[in-house]
Amino acid sequence: MRRDRESLKLLIEGDFDGQRWRLEYGPPQRSYIDGLELRMRMELHLPPTLNVLLVTRLLKDKLEAAAFERFTKRVETHIDTASPEEMRWLAMYPKVALPSTPALKLHYGMVSNAPHAASAWVQGAFGERLAVLPVTSLEGIPFVLMTLRGRLYLRMRLPTLPLSLMEEVVELFRLAADRAKDAMAQWEEDTDGSWLSTTSIAWHTDSHIELPIEAQQPPHKPK
Repeated sequence: MRRDRESLKLLIEGDFDGQRWRLEYGPPQRSYIDGLELRMRMELHLPPTLNVLLVTRLLKDKLEAAAFERFTKRVETHIDTASPEEMRWLAMYPKVALPSTPALKLHYGMVSNAPHAASAWVQGAFGERLAVLPVTSLEGIPFVLMTLRGRLYLRMRLPTLPLSLMEEVVELFRLAADRAKDAMAQWEEDTDGSWLSTTSIAWHTDSHIELPIEAQQPPHKPK
């Protein structure tokens, strides 16, 4: 942990069975998140053109309304590449039918350029944990899980970060990664239909928090 001029930030880097993952907690990287954001990412080496987006239903409605307003006001005939993937994918990709679990259907929506692979992803232990995640009881909280360029990303708004909730989210992320490797690693475009990839940047590299190396840091001099 470290405190800088913006706010308190937290960075954790870990390892799930040889696969590195990263967690950051600090100022948001998305305009639809107010306050502090918890975000995670992992390199899974999934097919790079496989795009899957799972969001809370209230956030889905908000982004779709914002996209409609933006495009109609500007009388645009194409999707603005400056918009985040979340907004563009909701406008472009087909909706994916979620499993029949009532909590999933009530609280989440999903789109993908590979509907069959995406549907298979939300199965088993991952889908069960997602259905009971505390986020479902936090009305209106923005929550996103997505695959992009072979990586898995998670982001959510959290005004505070209780240890118990962080443990829940990390465990969900691990289950999502394990299931993604089983359900989506072998996906090929021609087996699920070919869709245009509309990726830009899912994680701002210049906002990463690099922890200091003690051996390279000068001794602290109190004022």
